[in-house]
Amino acid sequence: MSGAAPAPEPHDDADAVRVPLYSATGSMGPGNEFITEDVILGEVPVSRRWLAAHLPRSRPAALRLVHAYGDSMAGTLESGDLALVDTDQTVADVDGVYVLQANGQLFIKRVTRRMDGRCEVSSDNPSVRTVDVLDGSQQVRICGRVVYGWNGRRF
Repeated sequence: MSGAAPAPEPHDDADAVRVPLYSATGSMGPGNEFITEDVILGEVPVSRRWLAAHLPRSRPAALRLVHAYGDSMAGTLESGDLALVDTDQTVADVDGVYVLQANGQLFIKRVTRRMDGRCEVSSDNPSVRTVDVLDGSQQVRICGRVVYGWNGRRF
């Protein structure tokens, strides 16, 4: 992962939160057929103090890491980055970047709440800009909100 700047490692075992790294891959493009079930590849130690300082609203036990691939979120997340996902946030009541499951595929997209109550799902990369409006008839599940990109950007 070129340009990646992960959160600092824990100072010691007491400071360590072990965040599961899932085999799930979120597509930042047209979707993918990669594994979408919860298979844990390993755990990544993250500083509890860093989490408290930078992600105070996220419960450490609810955090998961997933791989992000594609170019539709370029500028926010680059292909190959890891996305730190807060799985407690399964409702898009705050505008942000979310992991969505639809049609058996995982996507990483920006979700914005519109004034009419519907959600707009879009890409951040202006060269592949896509926008879908969810009216409630689609089978879309929010798996969690991306709270940090393993490229050093907090969301």
